Parts: sequence; structure tokens; C-alpha cells
Amino acid sequence: MTTTTVAVSHGSDLYGEERRSTTQVAALVKQLSQLLPGADWAHIRAPFDAALRGEKAEVEPGHAAQIAIVLRRAAADWLMPTRYEREALLFAEAADRAVGAGEPWEWST
Repeated sequence: MTTTTVAVSHGSDLYGEERRSTTQVAALVKQLSQLLPGADWAHIRAPFDAALRGEKAEVEPGHAAQIAIVLRRAAADWLMPTRYEREALLFAEAADRAVGAGEPWEWST
């Protein structure tokens, strides 16, 4: 069985990415979709959904900044399990780096 990897640009690894299996991304999606108010989840879900479908997504810097805010708020929620808190913060930091560079935040498989 082959595991698909999701690569998120502007990450913290040696290649400037955050790389996670689709299983890991799906687990984070589950936490976020259950924790966030519906409007917040609807506002940030597009790149997650695209990645899980195996599609590329580009998030413009303005939207990436908004996603980072929502991810940080979710990470700070007392109901967020610690392991997903860390993941949400890593994705928020990647989004912030894309914003700081004035570049699209890219998600691919």
C-alpha cells in the first residue's frame, strides 16, 4: 500500500516544506472540523480538501494570513489534543512565512 504525501510550502524542513501523509492531514482535518465553528472551518478548508483529493492548491497571501489566524485559535483551544495543536501551529507558521514572502502558499501531493 502506497502512502501519499502532502507537501505544504514555506515549511520548516530542509526543503522549506511541511510534509505529512494524507492520513496525518486527514486526522488534523477531523480535529479542526469538529473543533472550529462552521464558518471558520468553511473559510479554511479548501487547501486541506484539495490535498486530500490529490490536487494542488495555491492560497493567496491574504487568505493564508486568515488561515494562520484560525489555525492558531484552534491550536490554543483547550479541547485540541496536544499532537494536533503542534501540527496546526506548524501549518500556521508556514502560512505566515508565505505571507511574509508575498508568495502563494502551495499545497501539493
